[in-house]
Order: sequence, then C-alpha cells, then structure tokens
Amino acid sequence: MARRFEIRVGTEAAIAELLEREAPGICAALWSRLPVEGFCVHAKFAGDELIVMLPFFAEAENEIFDVAPGDIGYYPGRQTACMFYGRTQPFGYVSVFARVVANLEMFRSWGQRILEGGSLPMTLTVAG
Repeated sequence: MARRFEIRVGTEAAIAELLEREAPGICAALWSRLPVEGFCVHAKFAGDELIVMLPFFAEAENEIFDVAPGDIGYYPGRQTACMFYGRTQPFGYVSVFARVVANLEMFRSWGQRILEGGSLPMTLTVAG
C-alpha cells in the first residue's frame, strides 16, 4: 500500500497518496520532512489550484502539463506544492508526486475561503 499523508486546514482534512514509483525523489523529500506547516494561497490565473511552500528543493520528476483534479504537483524552481482541485491550466510542466484519494471536495471550500480572506494555515502530516 502506498504511503499517505493528510492535508489539514483547521478541523477539515483530505488524504493524499504518494506516487513513489513516478516521483521517488520528491516523495522521499516530503516524507522525511513531515509534518510541514505553512500558509496556503490560491492560484490567481491558472485556475482551481491551492499552493503551499515546501521546506526542500528536489529535481523535476514525472513532469506533465495537463493536470487532473486531485493531482498534487511540485514546482522545483518555486519550492511549492500545487494541489489541483478543478479546472486548471498550469503555466508550465509540473512534477506530479501525489494524488488526493479522500475528501477532494474540501479543496473547493478551502479555495473559496482563501479567495475571500487571503490565505489559510495548512498542515501536511503522516496519515493515520
């Protein structure tokens, strides 16, 4: 079974599964640094995308241009995780390293709250 991590905003959480075969370096870097605490912001032009800074640099892996809702990508040059929850067109290739497997619908609610208020505290932790 793939390793999973929790994405939490307040009392609400979603679960994501690491894609370790597709992006082993990024997955290892994230897993070794959990828990990660930060502030989540919303993309302004790309679409339905939440963004949180990560405390590491990693090389690009599993790069794609057409993302799907539930994909979680990493932008190596920006040190960010991008969580796609709806219609989105990234500005370039993104290294997809995880996929939301539970409670994707939370992201729409979080996105709306961020657009109204600016940012939300977010924590990434080992699931379970």
